[in-house]
Amino acid sequence: MKDRLLILKEFIEKNGKVTLRELECAFPDVSSMTLRRDLVRLEDDNAIIRTPGGAVSVDSVIRAKEAELAERINYNAAEKLEIADKAIKLVEPKSCIFIDGGSTTTYFARALPDDSFYVVTNAIAIAKTILRKEKPMVSLLGGDLRKNNFITVGLSCVEHVERVNIQTAVMTATGFNKDVGGFTCGNQSEAAIKRAVIKKADNVIMLLDSSKVNKKTPYTFSELGDVDCMVVDKNFPRELKNSIEQRGIKVY
Repeated sequence: MKDRLLILKEFIEKNGKVTLRELECAFPDVSSMTLRRDLVRLEDDNAIIRTPGGAVSVDSVIRAKEAELAERINYNAAEKLEIADKAIKLVEPKSCIFIDGGSTTTYFARALPDDSFYVVTNAIAIAKTILRKEKPMVSLLGGDLRKNNFITVGLSCVEHVERVNIQTAVMTATGFNKDVGGFTCGNQSEAAIKRAVIKKADNVIMLLDSSKVNKKTPYTFSELGDVDCMVVDKNFPRELKNSIEQRGIKVY
């Protein structure tokens, strides 16, 4: 059994994506029902992901998602670099920082000085970026891993946040629209983590590039009054910036 499963796993990894019909041709001595059971076992071992009529290797999914993340990171790169450079000046040395998952916060993580920060995050990309430095410590929230963006979510993440003393939360949003009440994202479970972090943090910094303005996504996780300041790029609408600052929220 182990030999067949190993061979099947290697076949799927080599091809990246296969159909059940292709597996039946590659393994003519194995019944279709047995192949289906083998795919279930391999998925239980986190070696593959079953799809309608076949399977894909986890490695191929990771590569695709990393390429997708790289594409998002490179979008509006100049604006995100500008935001990161300004935001770095707002964090205290050697403090406990939560860094939210996102392309803009990835630029922030890259720019973070190699100092004795304690960094908490639920984003694998952020954790990997910080681990390239020598001095910061990293705590990755444990939970269910979302396959589309490699962010952990769930009750265990929320409970972890409640046990950590977060001095500064560096957050981001998929959209900002004053008509819907504030900052939004596209996933309910991610919204729950963001709410928990914002509630627990002493200081909340929202990083928002101008492409997110007036963009609506399904879940509002924070109202404007829940953040202490915003860091935006030079293309951020001046009228909106003035309106936010009139509410007592500093916009850098």
